[in-house]
Amino acid sequence: MKTKNKKAAMELSISTIVIVVIAVTMLILGLVLVRSIMCGAIGLTGDINDKVKGEVNRLFQTGSGEVVCIGSGGEPVTLIPSQLNIIYCAVNAPVKAEYKFEVDNIEGTGDLKEKTIEDWIEGGTEWEDEIAPGDKLPKKILRLKIPDNAPEESIIFTVKIEKDDGNGFELISTQDLDFSIRRVGSLRSAMC
Repeated sequence: MKTKNKKAAMELSISTIVIVVIAVTMLILGLVLVRSIMCGAIGLTGDINDKVKGEVNRLFQTGSGEVVCIGSGGEPVTLIPSQLNIIYCAVNAPVKAEYKFEVDNIEGTGDLKEKTIEDWIEGGTEWEDEIAPGDKLPKKILRLKIPDNAPEESIIFTVKIEKDDGNGFELISTQDLDFSIRRVGSLRSAMC
């Protein structure tokens, strides 16, 4: 009688172990699947270059200016803390010329001060390059490395744009670029 009980107990414990192993395996596979789906979906929003080119082209189609910058029209553009944020401008140059972009003024709302925002800028507040007609590729005029603990506030950059087509630099435009600092979300930072 004791042998039969031991055999039944052994079979029960082996089948319990098998069920636990299968359950843990399925749980792990489920988590991997969910993580890959979520990160893939979230990653779709990270394709910045194509979106920037599309936005600049849209701004060129709706605007009539020679220079168009992200943040110059409509809603403020989102800047994400804890990563490098790049501000792009595109030039529809009628003739080959030297263009200079300079951040003339920085305004922050709430607790953000100009000095704090200046500390986030990498590579300086001026950008200069020669642009040929037909070159509508977005140019990286400003790089911001916003810390993770930055407040969710708005920033306005006033950019002065000058052009030298052989007769010295001449002011062609001044644009106010509106940006808003927003968090990515805990889901993305936890999952990916």
